[in-house]
Amino acid sequence: MEQLKLTMNKRYDVSHKALDLQSLRYDPGFAHLHINIILNRRSCMAATLQIIEKNFPELLSLNLHNNRLYQLDGLSDIIQMAPTIKILNLSKNELKSTWELDKIKGLKLEELWLEDNPLCHTFPDQSMYISAIRKCFPKLLRLDGQDLPPPTTVNIDRPYISKPLKESCNGSDVLKTQVLQFLQQYYLIYDSGDRQRLLGAYHDEACFSLTIPFIWDNPAISSLFEYFKDNINMEILKDPNLHFQLLKYTKHDIVSSLCALPKTHHDLSSFLVDVWFQSERILCFCVSGVFREVDGRSQGTLRAFTRTFIVTPASNSSIFIVNDELFVRDATPSEIQKSFSIPVPTLSQEQQEMVQVFSTQSGMKPQWSQKCLQDNEWNYTRAAQVFTMLKIEGKIPEEAFKQIP
Repeated sequence: MEQLKLTMNKRYDVSHKALDLQSLRYDPGFAHLHINIILNRRSCMAATLQIIEKNFPELLSLNLHNNRLYQLDGLSDIIQMAPTIKILNLSKNELKSTWELDKIKGLKLEELWLEDNPLCHTFPDQSMYISAIRKCFPKLLRLDGQDLPPPTTVNIDRPYISKPLKESCNGSDVLKTQVLQFLQQYYLIYDSGDRQRLLGAYHDEACFSLTIPFIWDNPAISSLFEYFKDNINMEILKDPNLHFQLLKYTKHDIVSSLCALPKTHHDLSSFLVDVWFQSERILCFCVSGVFREVDGRSQGTLRAFTRTFIVTPASNSSIFIVNDELFVRDATPSEIQKSFSIPVPTLSQEQQEMVQVFSTQSGMKPQWSQKCLQDNEWNYTRAAQVFTMLKIEGKIPEEAFKQIP
């Protein structure tokens, strides 16, 4: 502990309140004493955090570059022991999933470095990567050395402010970024299982409507029965008063209605977005795509949807939904074929057997078992430990598990 403290003192920049612990295990101060300080060991990380808490209580920047960190369990105590940290460098480590970042999301980071970690290559594009990281650190201003665009938040609990949209949206590129960020955040929450968090996305007096196709022969046999009670299709409703009653007014009624709909998993890569009207105080755009139902009698069923949002500026870069129109139908064979199209790598016989055993012992579906093993480099013991930990923390979605007859 004394040698570790001495080494850390040498690596501390007083003027910037910055501690540089990159490649700590190779520090010459440990070599002649035959001490191995390996920060991916919980004991070593715990000792390091103890010294930080006692000796650097106002630490603003911590550099953990190149320390072979493959999980952040040991670092999770930093939230209590060094809550002042604003800059964290985790680049060139072995982090494979953003799940690890959930363990330190209590930090109010403004700058984060993650480049050269395996998790950086798990996203189809940069915007998805930024959106996932911002889920953990909403106040983040810089990522991997690049300034981030202002976040379009949907978790708003502030009074409505009428402010021209063009003040925060200068040009088509910025507008496109704003809309895409909004949709990514919205559906990240919508698919999370906790749709109550969408309350902040809607204006107090917003309106929501749901429509499904009309089946002429026998509407009751439609596979969309779980959406039927809220359907406002005018071909079905001859009473205009009933049509009015089925509209959802106020954000609380809207979110309550959304919570009653089947749980979903949207295929973001299927989204097509059309911004069809923009003025100083209003923005109208339409998004269509495909989603899978993940619970209820129609679990696993693929649906197609079209959703029209009318939004108005709230404050800063945030926006409020004032009108939300959702149309749901069965997906066509072509849409089903193209949806959730993730290439599946060829597995060896040994890996296939490992997936089968892991699926049996964990109770997870084979594709989820395979992902868990792949994320842990086919180390069965490590994969089992990670699975157990995530299951205890409730971080594995219900759709990952096999249905019990």
